[in-house]
Amino acid sequence: MVNWWLILAAGLLAGATTCAVTQGGLLVGLIARQRKASGAVRRSVADDLAPVGGFLIGKLISHTVAGAALGAVGVALGLSPMVGTVALLVAGALMVVLGLSALGVPGFKNLTFTPPDSWLGAVRRQTRSGSALAPFLLGLAVLLIPCGVTLSMMMLAATSGSPMTGALVMAVFVLGTAPLFAVYGFLSARLPFGRALSTALGVLVVAFGVWTFNSGLVAGGSPVSLPLPGARGSGPGTVVSAAPGQVQEVRIQAFDQGYQPSDVTVAAGAPVKVTFTTKNVYSCILATTMPTLNQRTFLPSNGSKTLDLGVLAPGDYPIACSMGMYTATLHVR
Repeated sequence: MVNWWLILAAGLLAGATTCAVTQGGLLVGLIARQRKASGAVRRSVADDLAPVGGFLIGKLISHTVAGAALGAVGVALGLSPMVGTVALLVAGALMVVLGLSALGVPGFKNLTFTPPDSWLGAVRRQTRSGSALAPFLLGLAVLLIPCGVTLSMMMLAATSGSPMTGALVMAVFVLGTAPLFAVYGFLSARLPFGRALSTALGVLVVAFGVWTFNSGLVAGGSPVSLPLPGARGSGPGTVVSAAPGQVQEVRIQAFDQGYQPSDVTVAAGAPVKVTFTTKNVYSCILATTMPTLNQRTFLPSNGSKTLDLGVLAPGDYPIACSMGMYTATLHVR
């Protein structure tokens, strides 16, 4: 389960930034070819929005099917925390590269990602009809175009715990992109999109790429990462003690917005059990990891889950949600 409002927000972000750069250009070019092929001088709002609708329907279908497949694969393989970490790092790196391309930075400005020629050829052949079929085919094809935020959502689908939840993650994400793609497609027929817009989008993409890459570092337990605002819960830490040889019981409350307490200290030389409790939780924190211990667990939205960590060597053991958004630390002293 996930926080659907966060997924919608990610869709809005993608529609305004990375997907606009990687996919918006193809959609605008397609609309322009259809306008030229139709020879119409005056067009209604419906004429301009129909291609966007076809595009979004195709994208919704392909991404929902992919989300279900990723959820099934994630369950079947029991994906390790490292898979999610690598996905975030790759997504962040792609976003930075695409942003630099939009900014025209030497070495990056000619870098583009497009579907296979067979897909694009089929799409271009349909532009002469002026129907919504061509944008629909393009919507299906953009699953093959790397888009940083989309990759992050695909990773979340793969670690969601079920094919149904994986499908819903991708469907809600695509619906989140709809408003800005509609505006983008509508304005493309009326306003020139010049260098200023490309620069603004490029800066945003680079910024969010850095943020996503850093989230991957956090999710992987890297000691080299930037602190994320709001990632750690507020309040004092907790010290757990037990008689020599007895199990040290640690209880951590997992909320939609973080862990409480976010700092727990236990004694070295005694077994440790950590119990995560939840109540009406639906965010990425349900996929909780302890990356340096190669531990990952799916928490129930209501209830508790206990991890038996055994005897731990002295040190600091990070705890994070699968997206690297919320963190806590288990200190062994």
